[in-house]
Amino acid sequence: MYKTDIYRYQKEILKKFPKQEEQGKVLELFQNLVFKLEKNLYHLNNINFSIEKSSGKNEFFHLMPIYFELESFLVSTRSSVDMLMHLLNYCLAYDIDNRQVSVSSLFHSGQLSKPLKDIFARYTTPYNNPTWSFIYLFRNEVVHEKSIFQALPIYFKDVLDHSFLYFRVDNAEKEVTDYLKVCLRFLDTFTDRVLSVLEVSLKQ
Repeated sequence: MYKTDIYRYQKEILKKFPKQEEQGKVLELFQNLVFKLEKNLYHLNNINFSIEKSSGKNEFFHLMPIYFELESFLVSTRSSVDMLMHLLNYCLAYDIDNRQVSVSSLFHSGQLSKPLKDIFARYTTPYNNPTWSFIYLFRNEVVHEKSIFQALPIYFKDVLDHSFLYFRVDNAEKEVTDYLKVCLRFLDTFTDRVLSVLEVSLKQ
């Protein structure tokens, strides 16, 4: 599903870190990023499996496995972005404390180049990108405030001869699996844009 060539970026970026210790750290950060990206796909596949198994029944017992995986998907997707931020922080030597690394801390650090600032503004501000807003806000809500079934109720709805699973985002009805794929496409594009600028920045 992802189109970003992570391993090509990894190979090129590693060339800019000749010391073995630095290479080990960069490689570790890339491995963490890839792990999170793959984890997103794992949760999406489990959601699809649970949807098929539930047979379109709007009963909490049948919806519960979907809720479990949906919450994990949101947490993992947001965590993927965090891993990308850690990679930027290390490779560009921003020296932001690891416990404070986030999209917000990097954006407000005053250290981002204009190309990176533009990418952040386009992809990680709620008014510019409702997909990021969904990932960011609902992840925060399910981690800190509510259970997933309270924050993002899901329900089956019959369309013609099929039953599809929906939730509501910004007062609009969204088919769950389609919208989660939109989230992964967003993540893929954002990752590619950031790594592309990182590669160029390190070559300058």
